[in-house]
Amino acid sequence: MLQSQASRKKPVVSKQWVTIFSIGGRRFATGMEEISGIVQWPSVVPVPSQTPFVNAVAWLGKDVLPIFDLAGQFNLTIESDPPLCLLAKHEDGLMAVRIDSDMPTLRSLDRASIQLSDGADPVMVGTCTIDDQPIDLLCLTKLGKPPA
Repeated sequence: MLQSQASRKKPVVSKQWVTIFSIGGRRFATGMEEISGIVQWPSVVPVPSQTPFVNAVAWLGKDVLPIFDLAGQFNLTIESDPPLCLLAKHEDGLMAVRIDSDMPTLRSLDRASIQLSDGADPVMVGTCTIDDQPIDLLCLTKLGKPPA
């Protein structure tokens, strides 16, 4: 007997792909779908800004991207030279984030291993455990958004 589409159960996906990157030696994770790419650190021009942690722009080809200072938000210092540029798919468009020169990695993790935060900070989703170490899980689409 055939079942209607409405009565079929959708499979529950228990895995999530995340990109692991570091800033100042501290590791972070974000959903794979939130990253457009990783490129060499581009030429940067400081600009006046009222937006916290956005005070420069970068040229990537013909595009000008705002740079979000994630290291500044977490009081970290990029220790590697040259740094890499993570291209974040922000809800307002692409945004550049300076990260350590260690090449980011892609990992699959069990969704059950994610401990969600209280939701006060839209960027800090929670923590996950990778290689027996807790890693902050970030939502890069919300960079620069004020806490709730």
